[in-house]
Amino acid sequence: MNILKIEWRTQFKSVFVWCGVVGLILLLFMSVFPSMKNAGLADIVNSKMNALPQNILKIFNLNDSGSLLNVMGYFAYVFQYIVLASGIYAVLLGSQSLIKEESDGTIEFLYAQPITRKELVWTKFIASLSILIVFWAITFSLSTILVLLFKNSNDRSSVVLAKLSTIFLNDGLILIALLAIGFFCSTLLQSSKQATGLSLGIVFGTYVLGVLSEINDRVSFFKYMSLLHYGVPANLVKGWMGWTYLIILVGVIVFFSVASSFIYQRKDLKIS
Repeated sequence: MNILKIEWRTQFKSVFVWCGVVGLILLLFMSVFPSMKNAGLADIVNSKMNALPQNILKIFNLNDSGSLLNVMGYFAYVFQYIVLASGIYAVLLGSQSLIKEESDGTIEFLYAQPITRKELVWTKFIASLSILIVFWAITFSLSTILVLLFKNSNDRSSVVLAKLSTIFLNDGLILIALLAIGFFCSTLLQSSKQATGLSLGIVFGTYVLGVLSEINDRVSFFKYMSLLHYGVPANLVKGWMGWTYLIILVGVIVFFSVASSFIYQRKDLKIS
């Protein structure tokens, strides 16, 4: 319990900073949506989109240009970049969780506690998971308020809420999988300074794999290696990710969390 309190005390400010930045970005972009109803702007959007190559549209998940003219389609386009940033945050949160104790020299304090390494790992994981869930819940609340505020008068609130819930539940599971991967990496890193580069590499690496799977049929199997590809908001507006991706994500979460515990129990810790 003390470890949970310590984790929340150290991460409290960063959670709300991330939420504040996400909320500000969503507010700026969603405030532009009402102007999309202008007939002249709608014609410009459609004509410009139709002139772009299909591969370019696939990269930015704009296969249906008309989707930008309804609130959920527009939100899905904007939100894909929020998911990308949230993925970086999830991996960063996990990858710093264990190694920061060695880097900061606080591992001796944890050694003095009546807790085994296995208990330490799972307590840390639960703490990181709870922080991520709070971040995602606040993001969901902000998104719901903004979408309902700027939606068209003919958009039913119940339908909008159902689609938002689908997006956040599916993408939330992806973030947990990325957290588990980052947490596993935390058992292998030599310093917490490596966490940022690792987080960017994992997220953008998997993002690129997803893009390649869309524009080149020869490497379409890359989509199974790109966790972010499972939860493209534009696709989730039409329905959930499906059983195949769900099973893979659950497998990733279980494997990397259990592997983290196994490796950390046998790791030589740096004691200053």
